[in-house]
Amino acid sequence: MTKAFLHSPDTMVEKKTTAMTQRAKTFCPFSYATLGFTLAMVLCFGCAPKGKGYRVKPPKAGWEGIYHVAVLGFDGPCGEDLRRQVHHRLADVQYFNPKDTTQDPFLAHVSRDQMGNPALFEVLEALGAQAVMTGVVTFHIHEAHGMDQVEVKEGTGYTKKEKDASGRWVDVEIKRTVIRDRPYVMREARLESQYQVFDVVSRAVIAAGKVTETDRDKFGGDQEQASPGRRLRDLPTASETAEQLSERVATRLVARLSRMKLGRALKLDTAGNPLVKRGVALAKDGHWEQATDIWEKVLLDTPEEAAAFYNLGVAREGLGDMESLKTARDLYRKAASHGASRLYTDGILRVDGVISHSQTR
Repeated sequence: MTKAFLHSPDTMVEKKTTAMTQRAKTFCPFSYATLGFTLAMVLCFGCAPKGKGYRVKPPKAGWEGIYHVAVLGFDGPCGEDLRRQVHHRLADVQYFNPKDTTQDPFLAHVSRDQMGNPALFEVLEALGAQAVMTGVVTFHIHEAHGMDQVEVKEGTGYTKKEKDASGRWVDVEIKRTVIRDRPYVMREARLESQYQVFDVVSRAVIAAGKVTETDRDKFGGDQEQASPGRRLRDLPTASETAEQLSERVATRLVARLSRMKLGRALKLDTAGNPLVKRGVALAKDGHWEQATDIWEKVLLDTPEEAAAFYNLGVAREGLGDMESLKTARDLYRKAASHGASRLYTDGILRVDGVISHSQTR
């Protein structure tokens, strides 16, 4: 090519054109064969099995076959409390078998920030975990102090005669009503957990979301003499309030996951009232609490709505603990008493089997 620049531009163009024509004549007979070979190689490598040097699409992650769940620490305050509560709640669910991560020195100190560490998933696989859960917790607490003016009864030191329950005359102290200042504490607390559940094999996210619980309670003041009331001395510590909220968050979180797992395997009933179908749509999107509210309202208006009984049974069965399973069985029986469907009888038999298996273990 260096020599070509020594000639005129016209000469350069002519020589280049001649050379290209010659190359085309030489390779044209083999162009289709070359193209076919190239495509074959692309297809071959595209279908190659998973191995070093090849990029393959990861398997789709889901709840199918997931039973052994490891719960790692949650970042933030109250993170260990929530991890412990979630682990215990999972142990109550028939469809899950939680793996204890506190006994492993490595896993005991792993949290959400280290989910990209390949060694973590190797340890989890060795533990026998099929899924792993972690997240972050935020906890806020605020207290306002004040005074209530409360009517109270005080003794005067004087007595009068009155009959008691047995009809005898006894001396009873005369009391008067006075206004007294009573201190109170208004406590507002909020605990929020953002969570993620990963498939240990594919490392894909199975579930993610947020659960929030709040408390707003008044202690003392006009509650001192109320029945039932919260006296000032009943005010829990901040850590006790955090633990109570952690327990409620864990209960809702595990309920959401277990319903998500079972809800994919069980069919809901869309028959009857249009509101029943609306509840089914909400449940399929993961909004089980809203769905159950709708089905309960349907039964208030139409107490013989079999589909509403059945769907509430699925919602209860999805919680997975023994008490909920027994409630689900009762709901399935009510559905069967108001309608004939294979769904209802299958539900009764299925829950009976789970309960019987649990009692014989």
